[in-house]
Amino acid sequence: MTPKTPAVLLVLVEAAKLRWFAAALGPDGRAVPLLRSEDGDLAKYRGLPFDEQVAFLRHRFCGVLQKGCDRLWARGLKASQFVIVFEGVLPDPTGELVRAVADHFTLWMVNPPAAVFVRAGEPAALEKVAGDPDPPPAEPLAAVLAARDDPAAWEAAPGRG
Repeated sequence: MTPKTPAVLLVLVEAAKLRWFAAALGPDGRAVPLLRSEDGDLAKYRGLPFDEQVAFLRHRFCGVLQKGCDRLWARGLKASQFVIVFEGVLPDPTGELVRAVADHFTLWMVNPPAAVFVRAGEPAALEKVAGDPDPPPAEPLAAVLAARDDPAAWEAAPGRG
């Protein structure tokens, strides 16, 4: 069996449209779009009690990471690190939802390690919410952000309820 090359699996969560994107950040520093959800994919968490919101998002992002790992493996890559970047904060009355989800991933995803960031402000900067790994380099993150609105760049994830 050919050894797999380590890569970062990046999940970008676009809070304004309640959608996500999964991309590989390869050892060459290049971003490779993998999967995207439809607008509103994360909307089901709204209106649920707080603990159920956390559970829904935890489950959804675990599925995203699994599908992302499958796509990496097919390209001869393996996840060496998980990075989740929230572009903006998900709307919630407590202001703690992103932190609760981040704490779950950084406590339970230790191999490979996980880190969660929020990208906000002008100019947009990454703020670490939880985890040890460093933030993704600016250039590949910018490439993922630029590719968001190009549906042809991404494999569409199957719709979910």
